[in-house]
Amino acid sequence: MKCTVYEAPTGNPLADAHLFSFDRVRHLYDDQDPRDIATYRARTEEVLRTYADDTRASLVEALRSFHAQIGASAAQNRALDRLAQPDAVAVVTGQQAGLFTGPIYSLAKALTAIGVARELERRLERPVVPVFWIASEDHDAEEVNHAHVVDRLGEVARIQLPHRFEPHQMMYCEALTARDVRSALNQADERLAEASHKLEALHAVWSAWRDGDSLAMWFARIMAKLFAEHGLVFFDPCLPSIRRLAWPVFRRALEDVEEVQRQLDEAYAEVERAGFVPEVVRDPRHSTVFAVIDGKRFVLETGGPGFVARGHGEAGALSEWLERGDLDPTGFSANVLLRPVVQDVVLPTLAYVGGPSEIAYYPLSRGVFHAHGRRMPPVILRQRMRLVPPSVARLMRKHELSLDELRHPCDLVAGRVIADVAEPLQREIDGWMERVRAMLGNLEASYGEAGPDVRAILERHVRTEERAWRDLERRVVRAWKRRRQDEIRQLRQIERCLFPDGHPQERRLCPLNFWSEIGTQGFAELPTWSSISQMGPVLDVVMDN
Repeated sequence: MKCTVYEAPTGNPLADAHLFSFDRVRHLYDDQDPRDIATYRARTEEVLRTYADDTRASLVEALRSFHAQIGASAAQNRALDRLAQPDAVAVVTGQQAGLFTGPIYSLAKALTAIGVARELERRLERPVVPVFWIASEDHDAEEVNHAHVVDRLGEVARIQLPHRFEPHQMMYCEALTARDVRSALNQADERLAEASHKLEALHAVWSAWRDGDSLAMWFARIMAKLFAEHGLVFFDPCLPSIRRLAWPVFRRALEDVEEVQRQLDEAYAEVERAGFVPEVVRDPRHSTVFAVIDGKRFVLETGGPGFVARGHGEAGALSEWLERGDLDPTGFSANVLLRPVVQDVVLPTLAYVGGPSEIAYYPLSRGVFHAHGRRMPPVILRQRMRLVPPSVARLMRKHELSLDELRHPCDLVAGRVIADVAEPLQREIDGWMERVRAMLGNLEASYGEAGPDVRAILERHVRTEERAWRDLERRVVRAWKRRRQDEIRQLRQIERCLFPDGHPQERRLCPLNFWSEIGTQGFAELPTWSSISQMGPVLDVVMDN
């Protein structure tokens, strides 16, 4: 594999300020400069001073059982042993549990956490363990029930789970069926081009599923396979024993809801005063807690003397909700702004690795941290990554294309195939039409006195002439395309791999195209970014063989 590293803006204004001009926004991040090793030294002392031994013991016990369920590798279980050490801290990242791992940035997040943990372990001289938080409590099925691949024809194809998720249904609480899984794999088999490791990839995905698995559990098993050689710990917040550890956070969020809302108002105002649009729409009635009722999540909003489950209708006084949580904390879940605080309490969080949107919403979550008497951790922009499989690398060499030329979406067919004939043809036709208009202008000057009918006749003739020539132009271009259809198909394949549907590859494609070509072992060779001095680099990885 060959890897080129460079810097580029993300397109998110606040994330880019965090990336390129941190001093401008450092107050929004509790002065946690992720480039300064002193930040991590101070953070380590703070974490180890406040993180209880019994919390660590309960956490590790819960994760040992979870690791056994997902078939974690020896390296992953050794990482969990290291997390059990009393001086260990964690670099945490996470993502929703999408079909076939969802977009490639799920892998990029894991690789960043792995690389950064290695660097910080070396520099801090203590165990630093990468942890992947599987967002199994998510209830937006439309975001996770599908995946995209580049198909046999070089077009972007959507693979859809046939399973019908009810509104509000948490991924953790909904089992898939064998029919669901076979349907998704059959779609993948039909769409993916034949490749040397295609059967291996599909078998690995199929064998990762167990009867009764939710999408979240299936996701965890696949990720464990892909990162088998890395010491990555997997974490599911919906595990009952983990929910028990998190319950004090939910309890405080409900008890101190007015203070939480006051601090959130201030956090939103600070982001706006700094010149940015808040990443998350403000919902002043949202307590930051969801009620989980029959496996479904409902916003727990302030209403009357207590709280109401929005969209469900169940209401109760504060004491009633607290009593319910004391008995069964699995009945509660965190919203996007409370989740980082749960993470901070349950895990010995040294730093969080996130994408641009997460970097932008952490300053809002900062208000929730403050309401809970905490400072937010340093946040690190994940590596951004483009993968070039062997088939596309060969086509790029054939057409003498470099990745430097393809950093932004472009129309290779228009620029390299059609331009050969379209541009000179258009110039010739434009020149001919100019001469026609000049000739008809002369006729009008000579015979225009015969009346307005002459002018109208000449104008109609110009329009007819132009339509005829433009039609000829289109026909010639189509004929040219037919003659060079193989070249066009190859260029479209390059385009669709790097910028499917005009989107960055990592935000659209799942790993199956690449898995089919390089095999499971190939993912062990993907680069892990490991320099806190260079935030959020872009990695162009050519997976040549």
